[in-house]
Amino acid sequence: VKIQGQNKEMLAAACQMFLGKTEAEIAHIALETLEGHQRAIMAHMTVEEIYKDRQKFSEQVFKVASSDLVNMGISVVSYTLKDIHDDQDYLHSLGKARTAQVQKDARIGEAEAKRDAGIREAKAKQEKVSAQYLSEIE
Repeated sequence: VKIQGQNKEMLAAACQMFLGKTEAEIAHIALETLEGHQRAIMAHMTVEEIYKDRQKFSEQVFKVASSDLVNMGISVVSYTLKDIHDDQDYLHSLGKARTAQVQKDARIGEAEAKRDAGIREAKAKQEKVSAQYLSEIE
């Protein structure tokens, strides 16, 4: 985030909000505002939605928090989710289930490919033998 100096209205709002505050205090206020909006948006999304669609979650936080921070004279330069985690390892368990499914699908795909290759090989041998017999008969 940064205090918008080019826009006189935003600069005036920032002066009213933050005059006499340290840079750390301003950063703390901005952080608390972003965190508050994150919690509000989390309340309207399922854990799975947040975990699987981080982009949607980020965009919603950015949109809602930006309008609030603009009223304080701060513009949001960028908003990035660093990590999503929980204390009960629920998200980690979701990842395990998906990994197991992918591994299962890979094993099935490999087995089917081997089976199909075996069938094609057997057909090729059958055609070769048939051609040899026809040649011998002629």
